[in-house]
Amino acid sequence: MSEQIAEILKPLFLAVIMAVVGILGVAINVIKDRAIKWLQAHTNAAQQELIAKIAQEAFAFAEKQGAFTDGKQKMEEAIDYAAKELQRRGINVDRQKLLATIEAAWMQYNNQKPAIEVKTVNAQIEARDNL
Repeated sequence: MSEQIAEILKPLFLAVIMAVVGILGVAINVIKDRAIKWLQAHTNAAQQELIAKIAQEAFAFAEKQGAFTDGKQKMEEAIDYAAKELQRRGINVDRQKLLATIEAAWMQYNNQKPAIEVKTVNAQIEARDNL
């Protein structure tokens, strides 16, 4: 009799074990995906902060170096400085993004508030790209 019960329970036990293993596999995969997205968002936020700080530094550099130059040339110097500094740190940023971030630093320097926070826009672009 006990052999009959064991033969009935053995497939049931194996089915339960397989279901639990399957559920754990799916849960681990979901947790892994969420962890990767969280790390990417955190890295992007840290990079955004670094880009903003280097843009302020580039603005100050161009302002100090370009005392006898016009605004367009100062902006080019600032963009070049920021691009080289970011590239040295392993971050590649396109010129449009640098231009916008440096202009935000210039507006902040002149006590103007940008119409839209550049960090917010950049974060929204990064979030959209990660979807």
